[in-house]
Amino acid sequence: MPKSGPKQARVEPIREAEDQNLPVIGWHVIDETDPENEIAVSEHDTEAEAIRAAEEYEQREE
Repeated sequence: MPKSGPKQARVEPIREAEDQNLPVIGWHVIDETDPENEIAVSEHDTEAEAIRAAEEYEQREE
């Protein structure tokens, strides 16, 4: 069922393993519009690129 209302996205770091001490190797944009069904919608090399992509994703219409 499609979710009504605006999209919500967040940016998360990608690491080689789940160890927070390892360096960040990229960034995911996660669609969190439906908290029960969060999905990664894109991957980026820099945090700035990911933030821009998340903002653009939130503005896109379905």
